[in-house]
Amino acid sequence: MIALIYAAGSSIRIKKTIKIEHKSLLIIKKKKLIEHQLNWIKKTKVNKIVIVVNSKHQKLIKFISNYKSNIPLKIIYNNDEKSKNMKSFYLARKEIRNKSVIFTTSDLFCDKKNISKFLKSKAKNKILVDTNLKNYSGDEVLVKINENSIVSSCSKKINNFDGLAVGIYQFSSEFINKMINYCRTNNNDGYFDESLYYAIDNSIGEYQNIFPIQTVNDLWYDIDTYKEYILAKKKYES
Repeated sequence: MIALIYAAGSSIRIKKTIKIEHKSLLIIKKKKLIEHQLNWIKKTKVNKIVIVVNSKHQKLIKFISNYKSNIPLKIIYNNDEKSKNMKSFYLARKEIRNKSVIFTTSDLFCDKKNISKFLKSKAKNKILVDTNLKNYSGDEVLVKINENSIVSSCSKKINNFDGLAVGIYQFSSEFINKMINYCRTNNNDGYFDESLYYAIDNSIGEYQNIFPIQTVNDLWYDIDTYKEYILAKKKYES
């Protein structure tokens, strides 16, 4: 199994308020966001951690390079600042093809209890989901869950949704290959104008069992703005 973290974003929204190279370097509970992610990932059964970054982010690269882990860690560069994050996934295709993958983002903070429940699930295909719809801020990836408690859609374009995708996923090698094939056929000479959730949503077929793993609390934050950072910091550190 491979762990994939995409961290090549330009952090434009948060840079409007504070000076920081990359939002994954923000600190909550005395640790950087990227550090929180790496800390729980290295406790899993993955045999490699792949992180996609922009070569401009030298502080982030330095931190990753110096991070102590018993699991091999590989950096892949994505310097395309115009494409969406689907490109980061596609650039890692040689590392993840034919392999099961846990993937997440570098700017996510998620409580250990939620991560523990996700990892304990034996499902090969699963998405960490918050079913408290009051936590919807207008920017989350949404999921639709059918009567068999299977995720039937994963997109930002769902009118009647049943939960919010927190940002931690695990998919089988078969599903990952479907996602890679979608990415391969849905770009314009290397320019990707779709976010990664398009590949997830379009790879969900009737025969695929994608299980929603429900959070046990609302201590998770996908941090894009300074306001979200302060909210997360106050709520968790208090």
